[in-house]
Amino acid sequence: MRNLRGIKLVSTQSEVFTSFRGPLFHYPIMRSIDRNNGVIRRWVCFSNGKRPTLPQYLFGKWLWDELNSLENLIFYSLPEVTKEPSIYLSLKSRKTFGVPKKLLRERLIRGEFLGLKGITRQQYLTLKGRVDYFFKEETISTRKTVKYSGYTKHYKDKGSLRKTERDYYISEVVDPFVGVNEEILLEFLTVGTISLSYGRIIFPEED
Repeated sequence: MRNLRGIKLVSTQSEVFTSFRGPLFHYPIMRSIDRNNGVIRRWVCFSNGKRPTLPQYLFGKWLWDELNSLENLIFYSLPEVTKEPSIYLSLKSRKTFGVPKKLLRERLIRGEFLGLKGITRQQYLTLKGRVDYFFKEETISTRKTVKYSGYTKHYKDKGSLRKTERDYYISEVVDPFVGVNEEILLEFLTVGTISLSYGRIIFPEED
């Protein structure tokens, strides 16, 4: 496994320790919680890169390449998918509105004055060439909770209760981040314009 780059699954920690040289960071990533049965499913990530590099790498690969099924599952389990506007709105622009990734890459970089955060191809390739990620799946048993016999509908509930495990697709994520600039950012990413009280600013697309 040595000298392999990207994301890989391992069954034991010894596989990780024999593959790394130098500093090693590890942190958990929640996959699902079954409160009725008291079971938590999670990954433990071992990497020579710190925690913030993981969403950067996966978002960069999504922008400039394609995520495989494992990378998709890990990516959509990260809280940054709904908490980071640049990631969430890019995914929404692509899936809901069909915006080409080429335009998203350009608009993310040009929209830095709005607070958007893009990742250049060179930044993505640098992470790809320098950082390794090993994931070990874990199932943790917790104390079972008392089942609630009634049901109170929350004002944000939409339809039936959701499954404990996140779906791959961003359209299935409920209650994303809330920000006053969300509509402006989404408009910029989808159509390349910004609507203001005195008119609309149009940004010409780059060749």
